[in-house]
Amino acid sequence: MAGPERARYETGNYDFDPSDDVWKATEMRKVIVRISDPHTIVSYADIGCGNGGVFVSLYNELLRCGFPLRRAIGYDVASAWKTVAQKHPELEFRTADFLEDDIEVDLATLNDVLEHVTCPQTLLAGVARRSRYVALHIPLDDRLSVLLAEQWNRRIGVVGHISFWNPASALNMVTSCGLLPLWCRFTPGFLAPSGRVRLLQKLALPLRMLTYAVSPGIAAATVGGVSLAVLCRGSKG
Repeated sequence: MAGPERARYETGNYDFDPSDDVWKATEMRKVIVRISDPHTIVSYADIGCGNGGVFVSLYNELLRCGFPLRRAIGYDVASAWKTVAQKHPELEFRTADFLEDDIEVDLATLNDVLEHVTCPQTLLAGVARRSRYVALHIPLDDRLSVLLAEQWNRRIGVVGHISFWNPASALNMVTSCGLLPLWCRFTPGFLAPSGRVRLLQKLALPLRMLTYAVSPGIAAATVGGVSLAVLCRGSKG
């Protein structure tokens, strides 16, 4: 991450909402458990860990699933994780860019990170070169509801998203960066706590639930509130 986007997070001009921490960790765990050799996963890095909440929750979920993690590090260019770090001395946190550190890991995760950086391909390619497995959670903002409601300015200025994908373009980006997708699934973000706050979200909830029940893919392309979780093999795999 570089330029004004990095400065936005370094200076604290971003609201790291903790309400979805457990939900995101649970959704990510559902793809990470697809790793065929979990007994070999001993080092883990969460890149763009924000306030640290998702990182802590996912670390604990993986331990419960039998992953023998010996070292886990959370990276972020901001230091919003400091409060959480005081409660979890078993974990490492670094105010740093993962690509500027000299480390290789068995597993790297990026939870809703790529949409905030100016060069997501550069970040992904760097992560791919130093990881055996990479798990991603990617919001799908290239959809009909954003187009019809002209939500671009809100998503850029308020939410902080500066890149927009659909399922196909997200997978194409991942593959072009040297990662091999192994498994992917849609995640119903409209059921996360932050997905049911604003009045418009509440009004859209029944339609989103119905559409998602019929087809998660159709929901992702039309009514929204859907993300894509992807498990990939990196260059070290």
